[in-house]
Amino acid sequence: MADIYVYGAIGDGWDAADMTAHRFAYLMQQADGEDVTIHINSGGGDVFDASAMAEVIRSYKGRVTASIEGLAASAASFFALTADEVVMNPSALLMVHNPWALCQGESADMRKTADMLDKVRDAIVSQYVRKTGIDEDTICAYMDEETWFDAGHALEAGFVDSLTDAAPIAACVSKDALARYRNKPEGLAAASVKPPATSDAAATGDGGNTIDPTDGREPKGEAPEGTAGSAARVECVNGRFIRFKEQ
Repeated sequence: MADIYVYGAIGDGWDAADMTAHRFAYLMQQADGEDVTIHINSGGGDVFDASAMAEVIRSYKGRVTASIEGLAASAASFFALTADEVVMNPSALLMVHNPWALCQGESADMRKTADMLDKVRDAIVSQYVRKTGIDEDTICAYMDEETWFDAGHALEAGFVDSLTDAAPIAACVSKDALARYRNKPEGLAAASVKPPATSDAAATGDGGNTIDPTDGREPKGEAPEGTAGSAARVECVNGRFIRFKEQ
């Protein structure tokens, strides 16, 4: 069994936690046909990288499970649904919306960009329809409205196959991503916290052992029945996902 962590933006970013299609393909190749679990806590990113990652999953000769552990938004939800099985933490969120892009140039450039976005949208809609069995018009309406699903609603709609009994993990995204979201759930933007002054923090996905933060913080709210009582061993610090390693 191999584990791959997509705990950051998708695409070529500046953070060590970001996942490019090239890096993802390399990690999948290293798994060499073993069963793979892809752990996801991502606000999305580059749709073309996500599309390439989806094709890597489709062509993989072993079984692939996508585990949505904090957040699968935008491009992260698109590629995750190509796995053989999609499971979701009861505290996690999934979001679908229309693709968007930056464009600079004259009117012809703007029209070409709009046409390109329509084609990308069609591909994303097809993937959501294939996974859920929901009709295209309903999926398009979800995307038009930037729809956020909690775990129960994602399961009911068919985006995921089952829920896990894992401990909750904080879902949060960078300020840039938050600025692009129109209907983000209340409290998502306030998830950033300062790490313990004595902790050895490293970008999530380094494979190190994890422990709960030691600064005395208590989780807000109650953990779902059947899960551990700790809020998160992975925390969001200034828009980054941080894994706290043993001292």
